[in-house]
Amino acid sequence: MARKSSGVDVQHAIPIVIGLACGIYAFSVGVPRLVTQLTGVEGSFTAERCTWELDSEGETQGECEGSFTASDGSFTIRPIESEGVFHSRPQEPVTRLVGGPSADKAVPPDLATSLVPMGFGLTASAFPAWALTAATRDAAERRRRRRAWPAAADLPPNFGPVRIPPAGSGTETGAGRSADTAAGSSAGSAAGSSAAVGSVPPVGTTPKHHS
Repeated sequence: MARKSSGVDVQHAIPIVIGLACGIYAFSVGVPRLVTQLTGVEGSFTAERCTWELDSEGETQGECEGSFTASDGSFTIRPIESEGVFHSRPQEPVTRLVGGPSADKAVPPDLATSLVPMGFGLTASAFPAWALTAATRDAAERRRRRRAWPAAADLPPNFGPVRIPPAGSGTETGAGRSADTAAGSSAGSAAGSSAAVGSVPPVGTTPKHHS
């Protein structure tokens, strides 16, 4: 039974590229943040300067820059940007984590801030992953068809199910079958015409005389 083509074609290139770009960006945000949350140094972040803007719902939100001090007092980083959004200027130090003394961003401890972008990245990458896998499978199937049935080399790239004739079945291309049929019909017509004339009896027969 022939496998049907998946239908992946050139027109799917744009959504594949967009999905891959979104997935890569989401993972580039979520993975480093998750690593810092699991293995980083905990400390306190003190906001010193914030920039504010209105979100899509008209609420004020801002990003803050300030200083970070490790919980054990081993180092202090200034200036450093705090990841996450503030809805008001923090009056007290807030808990953050950094990857080390050379970090340039302080990460909130909430794992959801890492897992949500990673979940979005998985969702965005699902279609490109399926499409690329299906396209690769289709290409392999077309190569197999061409090796088993040379006539399939002229088929369009996304031709659907093709039934390959079994090896040794004697099945030929349409042109070959037509030529053989035409040759057989011509031979049969010539033999019939010779028998119909009656002047020369067929080889191996004895002419009959009528009294």
